[in-house]
Amino acid sequence: MRASGRAVMIDAGSSGASGDKLLGALVDLGGSPKSLDRVARVVEDNLPGASHVHVKTSIVERGEVRGELVEVRSEEKVSKRKAHDLQSSAVKCAKELGLSEWGTSFVKSVLDTLSSAESRVHGHSAKEVELHELGSADTLVDILGVAYLVDELELSGARWWCGPIGVGTGVTEFSGRTYPNPAPAVAEILRSHKFPMKTSNIQFELTTPTGAAIAVNLASGGAGDVPIIMPHKIGYGAGSKDLDQVANILRLTVGELSETEHSHDEVVVLETNLDDVSGEVIGRAVERLMEAGARDVSITPVFMKKNRPGQLISVITDKAKSERLAELLMEETGTLGVREMPVSRHISRRSSGTVELEVGGKKFQVRMKRALTAAGHLQGGKVEYEDLRRISNETGLSIRELQQVVKNRVLPHDS
Repeated sequence: MRASGRAVMIDAGSSGASGDKLLGALVDLGGSPKSLDRVARVVEDNLPGASHVHVKTSIVERGEVRGELVEVRSEEKVSKRKAHDLQSSAVKCAKELGLSEWGTSFVKSVLDTLSSAESRVHGHSAKEVELHELGSADTLVDILGVAYLVDELELSGARWWCGPIGVGTGVTEFSGRTYPNPAPAVAEILRSHKFPMKTSNIQFELTTPTGAAIAVNLASGGAGDVPIIMPHKIGYGAGSKDLDQVANILRLTVGELSETEHSHDEVVVLETNLDDVSGEVIGRAVERLMEAGARDVSITPVFMKKNRPGQLISVITDKAKSERLAELLMEETGTLGVREMPVSRHISRRSSGTVELEVGGKKFQVRMKRALTAAGHLQGGKVEYEDLRRISNETGLSIRELQQVVKNRVLPHDS
């Protein structure tokens, strides 16, 4: 068996998923508590109505298992916020934190997932729906904190898997009312992403809406697509309460994928034909689809009925995001239907990491994806566009010139 890239397993089957447990597991994997302090300061500065935002980390035991407990505290001058206000603040925070392209897209996708679920539950538009507890600074710290630590631990390029998410029974309370477990927003998130859940007789809210939204947006594979990995590192994140019936912890396992040759995965292709939509509308649709987490979007000219010219929009995405992206495609283009096709992919062996690139006497750290041969030798690679753009702005060199520099100094000469 040969290693073919890093993978992360989310084990949330026994005690569910929440923002604090995911943050705790990432800290236990080596994420810095000081990074979470920075996230808290940035949220306090950019979220109107929030003050005294603090993060505390400590080591606790849950069911005799050691784990990291992350507690987020804040004071709020407002009782609720609209979804688009939280999204606007999140974008500002992501920029100030310097999140990667993946991190920024992830934050937007998680917030889209939450607002869509709340919209469905309450019957309001996704942009105008009012968030109560979910609109707090705590929620923003959880989401931005996960993105920041995943970037810090260089796990954004890894494949993430998550098995069925554990949900409790009984009731939970919020906004002064009682609701059945799982909470309506959690149930809607799992339903819309076609993500499996695992029930138990534990009378407790094991999975929160934020935890569910983060998990389904991290995971590119569900319960039916579990990989074989060689585990290297394990992190445990503790829940706020010590439960009697179950160890209230979430586990993240980081390892190397093992495959005999190359790896495979399952994606979804969404397609629709358009013949009465302007280029501006299509361009905006592509922009929003990519922001919402599509892996790729392409436009193909086609001839339709009665030889009318049209366009075929094709979207490649993870299964967990297909429902949201299909809804977005219909919303932006006005199409009456979207085809969904599961597709298996063969994936070349690859790795990702950071390399040093010297340009004009200055040294820059850049993120790079490398393609490997079956024997594990480097045969090509590509530096992240955002890093090349940053260097281009600083040096005045064109992207094409910088790509040549990468080819001459970083890649093998025969690539």
